[in-house]
Amino acid sequence: MRKTLIKAAVVGASVLALSGITAGAAQASVQGPDIMGTGSFEDCMNWGRALKNAGEVEDFACMVGSKPNTFELTPFYAS
Repeated sequence: MRKTLIKAAVVGASVLALSGITAGAAQASVQGPDIMGTGSFEDCMNWGRALKNAGEVEDFACMVGSKPNTFELTPFYAS
């Protein structure tokens, strides 16, 4: 029983620490509105990399769009 409680405490502390790190990272940037585009997923990645290299965004995320040959680029700006 004691080993189980110790394991539960260690797992719980790890989850809380990881949640804190994630929350801190999320506060470091501001998510902008999704930008819809036409093209492949690779086109989205290329556009996102170009924006990041130009310093216009801090980071980005790409998703395949709901219609064929479309994508959504989500920009993240420095806060």
